[in-house]
Amino acid sequence: MNRWHGRVAIVTLLMSGVLSLGPLARPGEGAAATGLAHFTFDDGSLRTVSFSATTQRDGTAVGNIDIQDRVPIPSQDVDGTGDPTLTGSPTGVNLNARVECLVVKGAEAILGGQITRADVPRYVGKYVLLFVEDRGRAQPRLNWGFYEPETGVSCESVPQGAVSLVEVAGGSVKVRP
Repeated sequence: MNRWHGRVAIVTLLMSGVLSLGPLARPGEGAAATGLAHFTFDDGSLRTVSFSATTQRDGTAVGNIDIQDRVPIPSQDVDGTGDPTLTGSPTGVNLNARVECLVVKGAEAILGGQITRADVPRYVGKYVLLFVEDRGRAQPRLNWGFYEPETGVSCESVPQGAVSLVEVAGGSVKVRP
């Protein structure tokens, strides 16, 4: 009988530890922005952006930004040095950034992070900001920009509404304050 009471005490102790973690054991429930958008710019080529970002309890942001741009990128190696960071790409670029910041105001969000992988080497290490607007039943709008990391550009440094957004042709964007 002592063994049974001992096991109950251990199970109770373990369960109380797990239950006390409750909210801490779950991912951040702060602001969030997620989406997948397909759209074209004036040149008529298809671009796809997917993203997911969440603010954690400690105020940090986590997530990813993926951009696929099929517009051919010309070589920037105009003097013929062979520098691989200046090469072009006839098929455009696929890149991925790790989200480091997220600012949400109403139905609009700015998320950003450093590019960690890209088909075109010159994008790796740059900072990307993605500007999105969840318009409910209307098509969402978004845009993005690339920045040198030493400029100090971040989600907080660009005023909400400072960038012109482009309506997407298809997809979905969800912003949660």
